Amino acid sequence: MNRLQTSIYYLQELKYRLAYAIFGTIFLFSTTYTYKQGLIFIFLPKGLSHFVSTGLTEIFFTYLQICTIFSFSFGLGITLTQLYLFLRPGLYAFEDNTIFNLLITAFLFYTCLYIFVFPIIVKVFWELFSTYSQNFTAIDLTFEPRLQDYLNHLQQLNKALTLSFPCLITLNIIQIYTNRQTWVKYRGIAYITAFSIAAFITPPDVLSQTLIGLPFIVFYEIQLKVWSLHEEYKKQLLVG
Repeated sequence: MNRLQTSIYYLQELKYRLAYAIFGTIFLFSTTYTYKQGLIFIFLPKGLSHFVSTGLTEIFFTYLQICTIFSFSFGLGITLTQLYLFLRPGLYAFEDNTIFNLLITAFLFYTCLYIFVFPIIVKVFWELFSTYSQNFTAIDLTFEPRLQDYLNHLQQLNKALTLSFPCLITLNIIQIYTNRQTWVKYRGIAYITAFSIAAFITPPDVLSQTLIGLPFIVFYEIQLKVWSLHEEYKKQLLVG
């Protein structure tokens, strides 16, 4: 009977945790939809005065898309936090500290990423590709950006940035059970794996796959370089 009561208690707590996550996501969606126009203005390139819309329902579904992305992104964080709080009483002390530090690190990582790095990347990409329309002098070419296309490019960039933290964690876990020579030997396989993942989660075009696969390769090379520098540092300590 005690075991049955304990099971019912944990099922009720799990139900409450899931309810918190669901209602939190719904609240985020309603909030972002209320301020949907201001939310889009945050991502507008500097100096752009208008966007073009070619469909009757395009603006509505664009608003719906950006609000859904925001709410589910933050809702995922709420869900993981509630899952951690549910599992916390049954964890060992070192497991509790590891998961807690991982959640705090992920929160700080994504906060800095989207506050400081994301606007810079968007600005660089916009200035880089918009110059082609300004310097095209063979014919009279007018560049009128479409809202849906612009947000789709931002969404692809967001995918690359969102997957960056799990990529770093996975590389660190693999690093524990391998050595640097193995990473160098199978570098080509890592490149193929990165573009295979990019092809799986992006539309079938080269630009989208490059935007997703290239950061994976960059993280791989950065991890390899940091690993090499760390080994050299340990050798100098032993010599000293």
